[in-house]
Amino acid sequence: MTTTDQRLTADDWDTWHASGWPTVVTGKEAETFHRAVQPRPGMNAVDLACGSGQWTRQLAAWGVRVTGYDFSATALRQADAAGLRDGLSYARWDIDADPIPPALKPGSLDLVTCRHALPFLEYARVLTDVGRWLRPSGVFYALVRVADDQDNDKTDISTKAKPRNDSSLKPFHRGLSEARITGLGIGWARCTTYRLSPRNCAIVLRSYGDTAFASPDAGGENLLTATAAALCSPEVPR
Repeated sequence: MTTTDQRLTADDWDTWHASGWPTVVTGKEAETFHRAVQPRPGMNAVDLACGSGQWTRQLAAWGVRVTGYDFSATALRQADAAGLRDGLSYARWDIDADPIPPALKPGSLDLVTCRHALPFLEYARVLTDVGRWLRPSGVFYALVRVADDQDNDKTDISTKAKPRNDSSLKPFHRGLSEARITGLGIGWARCTTYRLSPRNCAIVLRSYGDTAFASPDAGGENLLTATAAALCSPEVPR
């Protein structure tokens, strides 16, 4: 599982962030995350592809100790300019190309988050790494744009700004099909999805390596199609 689209460079993302198109944290997402994950003060977390830090700052506001990683220097400057606080830090890291930072040790994290970035990454490898970094009780949270199989780069503006009629925006709005989103749960004991909007889906994964296939959490709001959901049904006893 990896994106087949052309890799965007740090310069591409610098241009994106300099243009003033932040991805906002909606109240619905924050509420859903808080209910599903129950963040608490003292949790140790990283936010992958943190951009200019909107979500990283939200985690810090809940008392989570969090480091945001990104490879866009412009985004990290914006994050720093928005202000630091105790337990909040940022670092530059090309997740696909650079060695894993020494701070990301096996079993060292309670929480890993990644919003809107999985379609741009070698996400199968990233999820394997995340599974190692998390403690047994740890949680992975991702926000992913839902895309049709034949429309993986159709523009979907999920910001408060007025959309532009600009085809150059399309590469920055990649998504994953419903089947691929559900397939992210393979290898995790619990996979819960939350449809936040017609185009945005949150996924919460727990207990990596406990089973070959994750089963959908009956208590969650799994609103993906039945075909996609079938990919999450258990194929071996839990």
